[in-house]
Amino acid sequence: MDDKPKDGGTPPQGAQPARLNIRVADDKASGRYANLAIIHNNEAEFVFDFIFVEPQRPTGQVVSRVVTNPKTVKRLLTGLGELVRRYEERFGTIPVPEPGAPQGTYH
Repeated sequence: MDDKPKDGGTPPQGAQPARLNIRVADDKASGRYANLAIIHNNEAEFVFDFIFVEPQRPTGQVVSRVVTNPKTVKRLLTGLGELVRRYEERFGTIPVPEPGAPQGTYH
């Protein structure tokens, strides 16, 4: 009998979950810094644009774009919520500016 679920459901009781081996290419390993994110969506997908806005300049550059599906976004939301909860438990509340509050000085 095959231990893999055929319908995407949970594996049979006692079955070991498959291990996912994830590699990070050298050119991606150091990451990219972003201080702004813009998210767009339609019925089928979400597009996350991660942007670096230079201090003292009203210009920005998209440093990474991630396109994914609604189910992955919901899992991401749940995971991020848990990580933020743990972070705040350990380090204190993360202050978030009021919507529309100035975020810096632009000349």
